[in-house]
Amino acid sequence: MMAFAHLSIFTVLYSQNYTPDQIDSALIIKSEKLRIRGEKKELISFNEKYIIISQNQNYLKGEILGYINIANIYATIGDYKESFYYLQKAERKIKKINDVYLSARLYHEYGQINYVIGLYTKALKYNSQSIYYGKLISNPNEKEILSGIFANRADLLHDIHRHDSSLIYLHKALNIKSTPVINSSIANHYMVYKENTDSSSYYLNNALKLLQKMDYWNAQRGQTYYLYGNFLNKKKEYKKALLYYTKSVAILERTKRVCNIPLLYKKIADTYRVLNDLEREREYLEKYTRLNDSLSRVCNESVNISIDDMMKEKESANISKENIFFVYNSVVFSLIVILILAFIHCQQNKDIIKQKEFETDVLKEKLNNSYDCIIELAKKNDPVFLNKFQEAQPDFIKELLAINSNLSKSDLAFCAMIWLGFTSKEIAQYTFVEHRSVQNKKHRLRKKLNISSDVDLYFFFKNLSDDS
Repeated sequence: MMAFAHLSIFTVLYSQNYTPDQIDSALIIKSEKLRIRGEKKELISFNEKYIIISQNQNYLKGEILGYINIANIYATIGDYKESFYYLQKAERKIKKINDVYLSARLYHEYGQINYVIGLYTKALKYNSQSIYYGKLISNPNEKEILSGIFANRADLLHDIHRHDSSLIYLHKALNIKSTPVINSSIANHYMVYKENTDSSSYYLNNALKLLQKMDYWNAQRGQTYYLYGNFLNKKKEYKKALLYYTKSVAILERTKRVCNIPLLYKKIADTYRVLNDLEREREYLEKYTRLNDSLSRVCNESVNISIDDMMKEKESANISKENIFFVYNSVVFSLIVILILAFIHCQQNKDIIKQKEFETDVLKEKLNNSYDCIIELAKKNDPVFLNKFQEAQPDFIKELLAINSNLSKSDLAFCAMIWLGFTSKEIAQYTFVEHRSVQNKKHRLRKKLNISSDVDLYFFFKNLSDDS
């Protein structure tokens, strides 16, 4: 898109010949060092250079690696739309080459970006594909990618409350490559879910030792300091926790890890609340809201891109299946239907009705269980609430965004609670705000969605989901 309008101008500048190993080394090892330091401009420029070199030398793997690397940095800084663009460029090219490392990288990035924008089911699907290709890699250096893939799966499983499975994948990641973030993530698990201070301290010490070998300004340190702050918070060492949270924010800002910062602001605000410093709590809550809403708007656009891709995949798959079925089976199917229709028509109808009734009952039970879980998440004001609701009611969210694409994540969660039947009093109770604030938010929401005051919001939302 924007970066490649000028690439042909510089093609002549990169006429020197490089071996495939030199290009791979640059795009895998050197590019990773720039990524860890958060050198956005340098990283993009570096990869653009090697994309041109690869194109000049007809080295398709290098070109694809460059696209994937650029997609990663755009996702890191919260520009998910641009990230999808470069992943799609890589995906179109990858069909021309049989390379398991490239496939593992591509699906890993797709998994990560879908995870960040809250499409957990799709993220798990992509992650499974990246694990499949990752296990087929024979090159020991390239196989290290499995560590990041397993760590990403651990994050996904953690966020859908499968904590024991998450720990298993963190240890799988650790066995392949020991990094500060993986060690501190394991430490966090033992502290939060096992209340095992000894194990937690052991892995945190490992993480801090590994950081001693790294530059100060790198994303690994920023994420480790955040988790170390959580450890200190759990031990009620609040002032020390704030110190590490603040260090983490500075590092993540410097290394352009924008998507990790809102949660940090929320943690800092919560810690100030415990310390009864209401002014600082309010300051960081405002920072959290501003940045979170800004990222949410970008996420909403990206969700639509991802959903559109998913629908295209389904349509393409359906067309392909229909063609194959028509060519190879239409004649046989017709003969079978003619022969048996007269004999089993009545019985078949009865069986279908029974089967449909059974499927309906099973579906109702699953939906009831799903919505029970979603309602509990809403009552706990859990950040996962909106993601789970969106998975259960994707059409409703899409219809809301079709009316007003600028709705924030907070707006969407508020609409979801109304859709679930929560009263204003209950919403105020579970979101820790005053009843008057809820009423004001409903008034603002009517304006955003152009709903007149005589229309009940609950029935409007229910009709919206029924129509979609």
